[in-house]
Amino acid sequence: MIWNMYVKEMKDVFRDRRTLLMVVFLPLILLSGLVFFYESLMSDDKEETYTVAIPNELSEEGQLFFSDMPNLEMEVFARPKEVVDEGEASVALLAEDGFFESLGEEGMAGVTLYGDSMSQNASYVMNMIESKFAQVEQGIVSSRLEEKNVEESILEAFTVERVEPSYNDENGDSLALISMLLPMVFSIAIASGSTSAAMDLFAGEKERKTMESLLMTPVDRNKILISKWLTISTFGAMTGILAVVLIVIETLFFTEKMKAAFSINEGMSIVIIITLAMTLLFALFIAALLMLISIIAKSIKESQSYSTPVSLLTIAPMFFITSMGVKEFTFIDFILPFMNLYAILKQLLYGIIDITNIALTLGSTAIYILILFAIARVLFMKDRWVL
Repeated sequence: MIWNMYVKEMKDVFRDRRTLLMVVFLPLILLSGLVFFYESLMSDDKEETYTVAIPNELSEEGQLFFSDMPNLEMEVFARPKEVVDEGEASVALLAEDGFFESLGEEGMAGVTLYGDSMSQNASYVMNMIESKFAQVEQGIVSSRLEEKNVEESILEAFTVERVEPSYNDENGDSLALISMLLPMVFSIAIASGSTSAAMDLFAGEKERKTMESLLMTPVDRNKILISKWLTISTFGAMTGILAVVLIVIETLFFTEKMKAAFSINEGMSIVIIITLAMTLLFALFIAALLMLISIIAKSIKESQSYSTPVSLLTIAPMFFITSMGVKEFTFIDFILPFMNLYAILKQLLYGIIDITNIALTLGSTAIYILILFAIARVLFMKDRWVL
């Protein structure tokens, strides 16, 4: 009987093509766009050229000084600052006449970089220029010390070496972005796939006055509730899996930086199994939560208002895990709803398989499912909430 009810509810939801477009395909398109956005963030822009404004007195020397940097195009302007303010150049390089000729002489020369540090392009250009000056300065200092018969090592009291943990390899930046992207895509996709079905199967039926006729049938209310819950969960899990598969395919075949972060290792099969289990549990959890909201709501519009915080909760953990190391998660992070999904997926992406953390995540999610479903069942059994 539950299976028959489940099949009926699935058919009813699939009949609404607008729902499939807005809830399934549109979010997938938007989320997949994030892949190319993150890829562009990691691009080093080797082929892009940036304009640097310099005054007339630095024209020949400045162009020669930066001739080994093809990304920078030195252009002469009478008022370099105004050119930057008008957006015609990324950065203005200001210095006194004869600055480049005096670089090797005794004393200290000064140069000013004028640009908006909040601009990604301007900040990138200023960093390139500063790096060039630092390189030249090191050569000048070495020459001065050699002239005075002073060992260059006298300026170094000690050296500092950074060593990354084994799980944070040379692709650490790419992996950090993926560890934020995939959990966010995962949770948003499941929530978006479940929301419309949950609103339609409870608040929608109350608004259309079809819930009363459904409850008058000889079918037990528990079976009706379970079939609707499974329908919502199926849509959530289906959308979540499709989103992750799409993101992985796009990353592997259409990106370079992010692709380098993916690695196939011996524990990949375990990671896939745990991810699928988390998909199912999180879909059941979101479905139970949205089902409870839809039961309480009297109309689809009211249900939409109540469901908005759920959408925000699916994104909120991203702002916390961004600054957290993969080993800094605590007990609370693995039992807190929504946060535990981000925490466990981030560890799995880094190749860390901690049985205790996995058990905490899966177990706590299962408990939340039981609690939410129990509350929804109590409300569904009372006519005041379903009619």
